[in-house]
Amino acid sequence: MRVWWSLTLGILAGMAQADTPADRLNLHKGINLPIWEDWEEVQHMLDTPGFLTVYPDWPRHVPLANIARMRRQGVDFVRMPVEPAPMLAVGPGTAQDDLIDQIAGLAQALRGLDLTVIVDLHTIPRSGENWGTDTVVGDPALFDQYVTLAERVATRLAPLGDGIAFEPMNEPTHDCDQIWGGAPPEQAVWPGQMTRLHTAIRDAAPDLPLVLSGACWGGAAGLALIDPAPLADDNIVWSFHSYDPFAYSHQSANWAEGPESVLNGMLYPPDRITDAIAADIAAEGMRRAKAEGRDIARTDIADAIAAYRALPRAATTAELHQALDWAIAHSIPPRRLLMGEFGAQRRGDDGGPEFDAKGWQAYITDKRSEAERLGIPWAVWSFDGSMGIDSPATPHRMDAGACAALGLTGCGG
Repeated sequence: MRVWWSLTLGILAGMAQADTPADRLNLHKGINLPIWEDWEEVQHMLDTPGFLTVYPDWPRHVPLANIARMRRQGVDFVRMPVEPAPMLAVGPGTAQDDLIDQIAGLAQALRGLDLTVIVDLHTIPRSGENWGTDTVVGDPALFDQYVTLAERVATRLAPLGDGIAFEPMNEPTHDCDQIWGGAPPEQAVWPGQMTRLHTAIRDAAPDLPLVLSGACWGGAAGLALIDPAPLADDNIVWSFHSYDPFAYSHQSANWAEGPESVLNGMLYPPDRITDAIAADIAAEGMRRAKAEGRDIARTDIADAIAAYRALPRAATTAELHQALDWAIAHSIPPRRLLMGEFGAQRRGDDGGPEFDAKGWQAYITDKRSEAERLGIPWAVWSFDGSMGIDSPATPHRMDAGACAALGLTGCGG
């Protein structure tokens, strides 16, 4: 193991000579800002006077002083999610230009706080609406519009100068069969779509640092389908999202579809769950499944709990090593990798008490400290919400437990 790690360090040191705008972003410790405070259907946004005059909408609720405080605690960059659905809905023109100008203005304001900013076109699934991720990547005509939008955003960001990067798509949802289901890799769709986005953006903004990911929800496994060599571009940060073990990180998440959506009381690390605790979690999960009308079998709930309990603690950080192995194979230094999202449900979606305060802090510490050991920058999800680093006692402001788990300073102030 020591020999392997020494060889790896030697390889990584040999990669350290490049100096591109992506390298000069100097990413280390990051926070994902909110995507929405007021979650609405796109048509409601368009029909409500004044709604899109603050876009994204979180500055209505979150003072920039709260973000500045995080900078003083040691956060050096933010990932700024901006859902593209409203921009796609209005189409190219003055209304879309106004939304893009707001994005650029907010990015400049955050730069004024001495933060590097990743502007993230944060596609999300929107069931029953026209502008969700599945529709964007699955409808060729809409994807054409998306490429045009990404080019327009890049054109607006490019003159803002150093410290701004652009992530043109969040968590492309397809190609999971090519990774997990045995479908031929050559049938994957995302590599071609990613190349189209890259080409359009580079034509508009040759020097703008880009953040790109693999498919299948942007996990580390999705990088396996990507060969970066044809892009011939060292001005890219390669992102992956890390939520393993999913049964812990997504317990009680009402947007999830599997048994984790009804699990409550999962503890971290897995060996803290006794037989008695497992039985209580299973019974509560079945009660919730019935109450919420979710078609989840009792055996699925029991199997999910048992599989989680069987995991070693090292499974929590396995994705980081998977991403680093891919990077080494493609001569990409770890500073140009990014654990762009990691986190876990900390409280229910109703904002109630914390599920497992001790375990949550240990889970965040494990992910964050291993990323730092490997030289991989990280951005925790998220500033607020059910996975938020704030708490009901300190809304929109990092609490002491989260601050300590993230290895920051001034956590008690």
